[in-house]
Amino acid sequence: MKHAITYVAGLVPAFLLAAGLAGAADMTAGERQLYDAAKKEGSVTWYVSQTTTEFADGMCGLFKAKYAGVGCNVVRASGQVIFQRLVQELQAKAVQGDLMSTNDDGQMLQLKEQGALAQFAPENLKDMVPELRALADKDNYWITSGVSPLVIAYNTKLVTEAEAPKNWTDLADPKWKGQVAIGHPSFSGSVGLWTVLMNDLYGWDFFKNIEKNKPQIGRSVADGHNLVASGERKVALAPLPLILSDSMLKKVPIGVVYPTDGALLPPSATAILKDAPHPNAARLFENFLLGPEIAEYFAKDYRYPLRAGVPLAEGMRPLSSYKTKSIATADGIKKLPEVQEKFRDTFGI
Repeated sequence: MKHAITYVAGLVPAFLLAAGLAGAADMTAGERQLYDAAKKEGSVTWYVSQTTTEFADGMCGLFKAKYAGVGCNVVRASGQVIFQRLVQELQAKAVQGDLMSTNDDGQMLQLKEQGALAQFAPENLKDMVPELRALADKDNYWITSGVSPLVIAYNTKLVTEAEAPKNWTDLADPKWKGQVAIGHPSFSGSVGLWTVLMNDLYGWDFFKNIEKNKPQIGRSVADGHNLVASGERKVALAPLPLILSDSMLKKVPIGVVYPTDGALLPPSATAILKDAPHPNAARLFENFLLGPEIAEYFAKDYRYPLRAGVPLAEGMRPLSSYKTKSIATADGIKKLPEVQEKFRDTFGI
């Protein structure tokens, strides 16, 4: 993680300066109104599984630089852990978080049906990439706050491009015995959707065959990426932005395979909680997530910017250039419990 810490520490100050220079003078009337109300509330608390702690801290740093006097607190864990924490707070009628960001929009649909979310349409929605805006809730209970395709990572010091897997079923090849890493669908929202997708495509035999290779199973989808980056495993299920950021910016020996049978495209979603302790700060922060500072921050870290007109990082492939697959929100909710139980039975954890 040394590389990540070094990068973020070096990147954020430049953004902080830019954001600070933009400052209050560039605010719209609506943004100014939210800012004034948010200052009275003091801070915003962000429950997030969408990205790493370091990257989320960087986003909070940009927010605090632009909106002086409004604090930003990151509470980061894997998708299911954050979701269960929020569910417990709702049951106790003691909600502590203001917003939640997740890679599993099925969680958002469940919260919406429970009446736990606040309806809000940020001003910056109008500037989003139309295809990404369309992935959000039509009633404005959540926005699309990122897209991180799940692909295959391999260690380029240990595996040549020719030897690397070409599709998901290649991970079951006996030559990868003891060399595969994946996440756990009971902890990671995006891994849960990937498990549903693999079961839809190939049936449960896919996982029975993977089990024969004795994979390393982590809680977060990022765990597999980290194991490949360190050389502890050769191949893994991993988010594309982490692979590209590490390989292009930090020269980590990690390569990407765009599976011929389709990368999973789980849209990340962010919603404001109906009982948020700091509702105005939450609205200000959600609008900020769709603003120019975050779009540029994403692009510089090899993530897909949400805002139209912001170019991709050099060498980054457009989403339309490779095969992707998605799981319908209702389908994910219906099928996830069954695959989580099967996963525990098959892998024993």
